[in-house]
Amino acid sequence: MRTLFILLFAPVLAFAQAGGPPFIPVNMMKVSETPVSNTVNAVGALIAEDSVVLRPEIDGRIDKLLFKEGQPVKKGAVLVVLDSAEQRARLAAAQADLNLAQSRYKRSEELVAQNFISRQALDEARANLDILRARRQQEQVALDKTSIRAPFSAVVGLRQVSPGAYVSKGDEIVRLDALGTLKLEVPVPETLLSLVRIGLPISLSFDALPGQTFSGTVHAIDPVVDPVSRNVRVRARIANPKGQLKPGMFARATADLGGKTHAILLPEQVVVPKSDGSYVFLAIDGKAELRKVTLGKREPGRVEIVSGVKAGDTVVLDGQIKLRPGIPVVTLDQAAQMMKNMQAGKPR
Repeated sequence: MRTLFILLFAPVLAFAQAGGPPFIPVNMMKVSETPVSNTVNAVGALIAEDSVVLRPEIDGRIDKLLFKEGQPVKKGAVLVVLDSAEQRARLAAAQADLNLAQSRYKRSEELVAQNFISRQALDEARANLDILRARRQQEQVALDKTSIRAPFSAVVGLRQVSPGAYVSKGDEIVRLDALGTLKLEVPVPETLLSLVRIGLPISLSFDALPGQTFSGTVHAIDPVVDPVSRNVRVRARIANPKGQLKPGMFARATADLGGKTHAILLPEQVVVPKSDGSYVFLAIDGKAELRKVTLGKREPGRVEIVSGVKAGDTVVLDGQIKLRPGIPVVTLDQAAQMMKNMQAGKPR
């Protein structure tokens, strides 16, 4: 191409030296709108709609494990029972103290009515009764914590303990994952944020399930843009009625954001970067004109021109380094024809 350019430019330059205008041969193209689809492709790993690791809130020995690994459980089902003998004894002692305090308070009311004790003594008896009621409630709560229940309907994972093991508060027992609906979190460029909406459908494929396609919908959009990647986290829900999908599976997601159906896409080399913005050279009435443009999204080898150029314009593809605004330009074909005319002694 460079050799051809030199061969074509030499006679044109000779023609310019003979008194003609300094035409510069360049590659040009007519601008036209290209069908586009604002499609976002992203990858990510599935996560469960709800996920929790069951841990005891009190110390104790495991008395029973009432679940099977890998099996579904209902919300509220008792999954783990800790030995509660000691706690039941504490509750019984607290109940006995409360019963005694109730009797004393009742007797104090009778004595106050007969003016045998002061009102202060009655207030002290009432305060003691309230303290013992609270203590009894505290022991009841501790007894209830010896039974660990499923916080939501889920599938049980692999247990980390065995019956008879002593566990401390916070030790891991088993993981629960709700698999009826899964979630996928993907990054979306901030330039497309205006097109993302709640309820937007997405299509998913999985390497682990070749040939199958799943669908989901966007249900949450992070209100914060990542300052480094300039992406926004978008979270979608995917129905999983057959249980084929598992948390952690690698997913490929595609979403059609709609928006513009046509755009002006030009080769990247037409853009002339300057300190105050981006420009392109247009050929208007046979002369070069430098036009400032606004760039949009990029794709391999091409860039979107949002403003500054319209369909029907003629842009210079290369050779911009030799151009200045107002210099006459011709296409390579025109330059070749001029050369032929000069060699034949014909006027241009």
